[in-house]
Amino acid sequence: MKSIKAIPFFYVALAAFCILLLLGLQGFDMVDEGWYLTFYQQFFNHPETVEYNFVFYFTGLIGGLWYELFPDGGVLAFRILAALTITSIFYMSYSILKYYISKIAAIVGLLMVMFVTDFGYLSFYYNHLSALITVFIVYFLMRGLTNDRNTFFALAGGLTAINIFVRLPNFTLLALALVIPLYYLWLQEGNGKTFPAKQLLSYGLGVILGIGLSFTIIYSLGHEDIFQKSLKGIFNKGQNNSNHNLLTLFKVYVGNYILVAKKVIKLLLLFAGLIILKPYLKQSKFRQGIWYVIGIAGFVYVFNYKTIYGIYALNCIICLVYILTKGKASKRFNSILFLAFAVMILQPLGSDGGVNNVGYMSIWLMLPITMWVLNKNGFNAPLSRFKWSLNSRGASCLKIVLPVLIGFALTRINSIAQNAYFDPGSRWDKTHAIDNQLASGIYTTKERAAITNEVLEALDEFVKKGDYLLAYDKIPMLNFLTETMPYMYNSWVWVYDGQTFEKQLQRASLEIESLPIIVQQKFETIDAFSLPVLDYMSEDKQENYYYNRNRVVAMNRFISYNNYQVVWSNSYFNIYKSQKSTLK
Repeated sequence: MKSIKAIPFFYVALAAFCILLLLGLQGFDMVDEGWYLTFYQQFFNHPETVEYNFVFYFTGLIGGLWYELFPDGGVLAFRILAALTITSIFYMSYSILKYYISKIAAIVGLLMVMFVTDFGYLSFYYNHLSALITVFIVYFLMRGLTNDRNTFFALAGGLTAINIFVRLPNFTLLALALVIPLYYLWLQEGNGKTFPAKQLLSYGLGVILGIGLSFTIIYSLGHEDIFQKSLKGIFNKGQNNSNHNLLTLFKVYVGNYILVAKKVIKLLLLFAGLIILKPYLKQSKFRQGIWYVIGIAGFVYVFNYKTIYGIYALNCIICLVYILTKGKASKRFNSILFLAFAVMILQPLGSDGGVNNVGYMSIWLMLPITMWVLNKNGFNAPLSRFKWSLNSRGASCLKIVLPVLIGFALTRINSIAQNAYFDPGSRWDKTHAIDNQLASGIYTTKERAAITNEVLEALDEFVKKGDYLLAYDKIPMLNFLTETMPYMYNSWVWVYDGQTFEKQLQRASLEIESLPIIVQQKFETIDAFSLPVLDYMSEDKQENYYYNRNRVVAMNRFISYNNYQVVWSNSYFNIYKSQKSTLK
């Protein structure tokens, strides 16, 4: 059998890209994707209407440019941009890893990362761009270390600064600069250790230049006031009872790593069980087959639920084992291991979902290293050399990694076949189109398409391109598909806590002369579409993740004060129009 290593990397990357494109044709999300896409749609046209999103400035810049290039491309255009970005991360990660681990381990590990989610992927957004820039940062740091060139350190610093303007929590990645003293002091052999002052200064200069370049772009486009207001809004939100205040974020991280710890325990028990069973199941191929089945079933169990936590646990275990047993490895490998592990830990910080939201974009370097360490010798041999005998060295190497790979693959195939992002259900049922040009080429279930098409048809009677539309409260995709402007400086008003929601509604009332058409949902759109909720706008319900009483009170008061009347309604939506013509 021909070695997998003989397959050119280009064809592997091309095949992965094509699979992403196919997955991107299915799934229709009303929430997150609508939020990002409205941001890009209005970035150059009416940037003040998407003020909240300006904390993701360079994401908006890239998305806005893509929208200007393909204004009629709609959702599909941004799925393609996401696929291109993910494939670029795949390529850059491989370009780094191929010098430190076997090429086949790098490819297998990167393919696992590419399909680690339960839903395939979603349209281009800040985590995609952030991950791409991060692998470039690691690339330049390693080039600086291996070539002792300060220019590379400056480039790494500049990109780190720019990455903060992609996603604010990326300031934690400044800690990656610790690899410089680590390399020159701790890992340096002999008596030639010197403090790397010039290298650190070069990195710091790069950070300053990157910040300067970022602000130059912001000011040159006239976005400085909007950017400042978006920063102020985020910091105010962090002080309120929201999902971005420090206490809430701390609880999220603690919860994340409790789940990782539980997965660590399960994996350790599984590894221990497989090791204990090994002597009893080596006498025949049939018994060896039983061992493999047990191993595969065990890894299916670990990876089937909350897969990213299982991957984090596996990475942590293998990294620790490697440190304890391979301390004499080259300083270059130890450096890339440090950077890979640091990215995995640091990048999710600052996200309201932590590892659950950002983890899958933080393991591009760590997981391939884990797979290589887990089965270093086995990956270096052609598949034809692997025997099903426990006495074969090749088989011994395969023995752990094969159940891991098969268990992982089985869970991913099943999950992705049954899910698209916030559009659960079999992909076999996602064959129905949304009747809108900007959703052309995207297919979903019959029910979801019918619900969406009905409200879009109704909105055609009340709004046109460039009008204000207040989409309440988890339906930002309606702003994008109708090409309307968000009224409250943000198309996804649910992300506001109750206090901020009321302030932004009052601010819009003062600053915007025209009263908007309001489209209000009466069912839940996060993840699966729920059945209609009869008391959706009730002010007497108990608060939970989906419902905020102060937000509902403020919205009901706004509707009442401005003499809004229902002009269209069905089981899932109300459309309101004010009897007033203006606020002033």
